[in-house]
Amino acid sequence: MDQRLSPWLIVAGALACVAAYCLWPHDEPAAVPVPEHTAVAAASVLSRLAAMPVGASTASAAVTASEPPLVGRNGRIVDLGGLSVAQYVAQREGAARLGNIKAAYEVYQAESLCANTDEPLPETTESADREQIARAQARQRALCTAISPSQVQERMRYLKLAADAGNADAQVDYFMEGPGGKPVDLAANADEPAVKQWKQDAMGYLRTAGAQCNAYALSLLSNAYDMGSMVERDPGLVMAYGIAAARARGGDKTPEQWKRQFGEDLNEADSAAALTLGTQLADGACRSAPK
Repeated sequence: MDQRLSPWLIVAGALACVAAYCLWPHDEPAAVPVPEHTAVAAASVLSRLAAMPVGASTASAAVTASEPPLVGRNGRIVDLGGLSVAQYVAQREGAARLGNIKAAYEVYQAESLCANTDEPLPETTESADREQIARAQARQRALCTAISPSQVQERMRYLKLAADAGNADAQVDYFMEGPGGKPVDLAANADEPAVKQWKQDAMGYLRTAGAQCNAYALSLLSNAYDMGSMVERDPGLVMAYGIAAARARGGDKTPEQWKRQFGEDLNEADSAAALTLGTQLADGACRSAPK
């Protein structure tokens, strides 16, 4: 069973509120579950909206009810600047093939729209949301008519190029996409070499992004160590990365509050060690992060 949260549920949440900024208190970490079966598990729509920034070159992409946003398979909103996907890609693909990291990530973002035109929705999706999402999907299909299936799959090569170059957004997206950028039952395919390699790469990318003060990556790491499907469960790292994620967003609490939120499975000594590590992770990453 595919338990990956459809990126279109983000659209439903966005259309209901318009601005993700207002949906989550700034001193609270947005808990984003790690996948159990596929790359994105059934997570809180609000937490993903609050934590996930819009895609590269999308600062002007307003989420409005009158025009559904364009949403990639990674859950990011993408602004094509009035172009079709093919036109947008054509302007950047030459540079991307020559190794331009910015162009490579932008090509990935655009082509990810075409990987998200038939994303299934959970049965619990409200009918009003289904109507809005159907309009958005139809809009994306129209923009993707000149994009071939091979181009859609090729997006993963550009994504990995950007992730390998240290682009923190690309590193998070590699995790969100899942093995090969396709729905995969991780539990049923745990012994597959490609799945094992993806897990190793995805966790490495998240750690690298977290070291750049990427709060979303830090949240995903916390949940990875909580769920235990990507790596062995470790309550101390659940707490440490959870604290680091919150501090990366500017939030802080007393040690007692952190322990109540994250440290139920820890004794006093382990809880104190996790608090110290989480503080060090955030301070080290965010002090050295580019401004």
